[in-house]
Amino acid sequence: MKLEVLRAATPTAAIDLRDARGLVAFVSEGDAAWGGYVAAIRAAFAARGRVRGPGSVVRGKAAAATVGTAAFEAQLGKVLARHGLRREEYAAVWLGAGPPRVWVGAGVALLQGPETARGVREGAAWGEPGQGGPPSGAGMEAGWVGGLAREAREDVERLTRAREGVGGVGARLRELREELAIVQGDAEAAAMAWVRERQDAETRLLLYRDREKELRGRLEYIREAGAEAACANCERVLGKRTDAVRRARREEWEAVVQDGKWWRRRRSQLELKPEGLTELETRALALNAEIEDVAQELQRREAAARELEAATGRVERLLELEARLSGDSTVAERGTAPGDGARRRYRAAVHARLVALTGGRCASGFPELYTDWTAGNRRGGEAEAALELAARITLAEMAARAGMRLGSIILPSGLERLGAQDLPRALTELVRLAKRVPLVLAKATPQVVAQAPECFDLVYRFEATGKGSRVRRQRLGLATIWLQGD
Repeated sequence: MKLEVLRAATPTAAIDLRDARGLVAFVSEGDAAWGGYVAAIRAAFAARGRVRGPGSVVRGKAAAATVGTAAFEAQLGKVLARHGLRREEYAAVWLGAGPPRVWVGAGVALLQGPETARGVREGAAWGEPGQGGPPSGAGMEAGWVGGLAREAREDVERLTRAREGVGGVGARLRELREELAIVQGDAEAAAMAWVRERQDAETRLLLYRDREKELRGRLEYIREAGAEAACANCERVLGKRTDAVRRARREEWEAVVQDGKWWRRRRSQLELKPEGLTELETRALALNAEIEDVAQELQRREAAARELEAATGRVERLLELEARLSGDSTVAERGTAPGDGARRRYRAAVHARLVALTGGRCASGFPELYTDWTAGNRRGGEAEAALELAARITLAEMAARAGMRLGSIILPSGLERLGAQDLPRALTELVRLAKRVPLVLAKATPQVVAQAPECFDLVYRFEATGKGSRVRRQRLGLATIWLQGD
């Protein structure tokens, strides 16, 4: 069901969402204005058909209906029956309402399918004592599943080996980068020294050339003028001093010529890079290539670390299925409850999404974080905000894969609590989600929208006025950003 009109309980302007698509932000510094709309729709949902008068409007497969009215309940009942969801689990998928255990329950139901979910809840899940043996052909299927389980175990072993040494590879990468910085600094210093030397040689060569030309002209002048030549300094006639002056100038000219030849050779030598500089540049290129190789190796090992938990969960699910197909009762003896496999699958999916949102930063601390979160022990902070967003995105995608026509979902809060490094990845994930869910409504602060305005298709800004809060609509998106840039 897609939201078409959003209304608050207080006399605030209704928000028309009939032509809204994609990722839509509701921007306010605090939660009061936006919170009024969220509280109203949650209260109407909880009213179970007792709502009278105006309210938020959704459009389902049949027609538009006000949330909380009998018409809405009729549409909702069909959705719940079709997908085997409880009412509070649908609220978790649609509105982000309820405690984490309800979110997990919604994920389990979506993964199991409506028939299995209903059977589990009625205590008659397939495979329990008294419900009959495995279906015909189960032995063959069990063998096939066993082969898949062996392959999955091999994947786990491979990923475990690949994950080992992440710290060592990371340390090696840091060492190489530090060495590269030193080598590049030395190369820059050597290059500057070489350029200065070459410029100095060129300048001195030009000076000696000018002086040699000047002395040669002076000698030619004395030879032609003889005793009548004038002194270059006092302009008096040289007379008897002509020969002495000519010899002095000749000696000076010869010395200048010799020095000029030396500086000419020196300039020629400096046309080529010094050997030391060439070695440093070669070492820098080698280090860059090695850094690229080590960085790729680190990425592979980190990816393996992220995939390992999902692979482990896959092995467990396959072993459980193999045991059921073969009629093995050890599953029940181990105390595996119906739905445990789906819970592990949901947990693994949330883990993978959290790793993607945080760039692997929360991979090692995920088990404790997830356990505390599902137990209701709220920590707050960036990690929990990322976990909740990962859980919501996972639920929405599972609902879409299960065939649920989610026309819209609401993210009441959380984006503003993400870290600066996680927010761009989170917005990218929400943009991808908006391609599967037509309308994604998210509460955001001005800072969140300003960081990546191109990710949002539409923005509703709550602006304080003397009479309350005014809502201003603004279109964004890539096309709008480009046009404004032009």
